[in-house]
Amino acid sequence: MSKIYTIVLSAILVFVAVSCSRIVKRFTGDQNLKKVGDLWPDVPRMDGLASSEAEMPIYVHLLMRTVLNNLYRLNKEGEDKTPSTGDWAVFSTNKTPDDVRNFYNNERMTSFGGWERSKNSTCLNGNEYKFSGVACVFGKTVNKVGIGLLIVASQDEQKKQTNIFFVRVETPDVNKPPNTTNTPAPRKGEIKPLDGNAPFGIEKRPMPSGVDLDALLPKQVGPYTRTLLERSDQRGLAPTSIELDGNSVYATYKAGDKEIFVEFAVAANPANAQAILDTAATETTDTFPTDPRFGSLGTEPSYLKVNNESGAFYAWTRGNYYFSASAKGGEADLDAFIQAFPY
Repeated sequence: MSKIYTIVLSAILVFVAVSCSRIVKRFTGDQNLKKVGDLWPDVPRMDGLASSEAEMPIYVHLLMRTVLNNLYRLNKEGEDKTPSTGDWAVFSTNKTPDDVRNFYNNERMTSFGGWERSKNSTCLNGNEYKFSGVACVFGKTVNKVGIGLLIVASQDEQKKQTNIFFVRVETPDVNKPPNTTNTPAPRKGEIKPLDGNAPFGIEKRPMPSGVDLDALLPKQVGPYTRTLLERSDQRGLAPTSIELDGNSVYATYKAGDKEIFVEFAVAANPANAQAILDTAATETTDTFPTDPRFGSLGTEPSYLKVNNESGAFYAWTRGNYYFSASAKGGEADLDAFIQAFPY
């Protein structure tokens, strides 16, 4: 079994472990992925596929990002750790996820595109992991470049059709000089009480409850007024509610020319909230801070404080709840906001 297959499959198992937790986007999105309109020459096209503008569900976003991160985070010491790049495409069909799994089997993928053969199925049943569909992974190595393919077929219950998301990623050339600036994020385990004090004393604040957005994201926070509340999956559209492990909500606060961008999500359990913070950390900093003044993961509460060229950023969890706030104006703007925030 090739290294690329092992790594991508490991990434799927990481996804399973954190269930259907949503993906955090801060400052930038999936910069290493670009959308394409057709399949690649080494991927067969099943009959009945139609181009689709379907938005990518949260679990596919998380799986995509997890695959990309793990393609370099699981490399051995001394090997290249440059993030992988890739493309993705989406189609719809009247066929079922099981039809998709049966079509994209090991024999066809091996004979058509030279994907590495596996004695066992490389597909997972989504029903076991809280989404309706299947996820399959294939791998191969071409000219010392590892290539991974992820196929996720999920049912759209409203439209009575199946959406198929294809993600094709490539690792850097193994002969490329190693980049040692990236290190793995801390391992997740049992959530323990925080030993000490978190920045801004968030551990002493009231625990958030319910799903009332006006209560959880107050219209006034110190000198800052909430000027915009919108869905993360449809920018510009005001949310009427928020779902557990669903799409996050964005809020923009302003005080004169100062602006704070807030992202908020409610998870089904504290472990999923921790996974959101963990993902935010991989997108925000190369190394999770070991200094408790700047970060703590696997504790209640958990938090991450970063100040870089993008601005000042603070993310934290309170039980099932995830908050993050960023200020392009710097630490002073962010501090004034967080000090006045209720949770």
